[in-house]
Amino acid sequence: MAIDLKGNLMTTGIGSLPLRDPEEAARLVLDAGLSVPFWPQLPARSFCEQMIPQYTEGLPCVRVDPEAGRVVAITEHKYDELERFFQAYLDEDPSAFAISEDFAAGLYAFERLASETTWPLVKGQVTGPITLATGISDAEKRPLYADVELRDAAAKLLARKAQWQIARLRRFAADGVVIFVDEPVLAAYGSSAYLNVTEENVQELEGEVFEAIAEAGGISGMHVCGNSDWGVMARTGVQVLNFDAYQYGSTVALYPEEVGALFDRGGCIAWGIVPTSQAVREETADALARRLDECLGALAAKGFADDLLRERSLLTPSCGTGSLDTEDARRVFELLDALHRKLTG
Repeated sequence: MAIDLKGNLMTTGIGSLPLRDPEEAARLVLDAGLSVPFWPQLPARSFCEQMIPQYTEGLPCVRVDPEAGRVVAITEHKYDELERFFQAYLDEDPSAFAISEDFAAGLYAFERLASETTWPLVKGQVTGPITLATGISDAEKRPLYADVELRDAAAKLLARKAQWQIARLRRFAADGVVIFVDEPVLAAYGSSAYLNVTEENVQELEGEVFEAIAEAGGISGMHVCGNSDWGVMARTGVQVLNFDAYQYGSTVALYPEEVGALFDRGGCIAWGIVPTSQAVREETADALARRLDECLGALAAKGFADDLLRERSLLTPSCGTGSLDTEDARRVFELLDALHRKLTG
């Protein structure tokens, strides 16, 4: 059963930081004043922590070569590898799908530094199945996504990795673990580059991961760092819909029926209202509050009550901060905290 999540303008982050030292990154998160702390992804530390390779451990036919900086599909022994994979999947042991410290040093540093601390919620993340499957190709440049069996395996792998995170992070969270499924590819949903990604595919692949999160007692989220068809995204059954509201905040108001259904099932919109670009250097909490008010106002004009919108809203950066320099990344979280205090103080 889905958890009824009352956002009440709580804050969290998307995932990536520009730091290389896991302890320093975890400390930045823990000192940021976030309502919902998250474990940091460190793509600058290692190729293994970049978005595509980070969640590939255990994926059939996929090989990661950190020295060459590439991930490739090799299908020579496809059915043998699939057989072993599905047996492990059917054993329903999330530990068989662990993310090692080489691939997620920030997670292990977060656990060490958080120690006995407990928050109402904590957050983890996985790369989304569509982004993962379209981001890996074989030697003939054929994406994993084009192979129905390997595409299915990718979704199941991510479902188990999400469940594994929930089991690990539960001791830090009194009320639940939130897992965001990061799908940057879906910002291009419907474009000529992804015409083979249909709504049926989105519902099936995302739905499998979201259902696994709910079965493990977690709260599902979807992060799309751009604009998209929010009706399609909301119909996946996700509980937290997160997007770049700094640039596209009013677009979600084009889908009032789907937003209403999201709220009715205990879900929220996570407004990515703090920019993760150099614009962060010039922004202020006052200016961001006005921008957020415009976002909320667009939904209020569709009949949503102000109190309901506040209850069903979280605040985040517009994307991860991994591409920024360290000072700009710190500024993102300082602004997020200042905005939160302004709106709730």
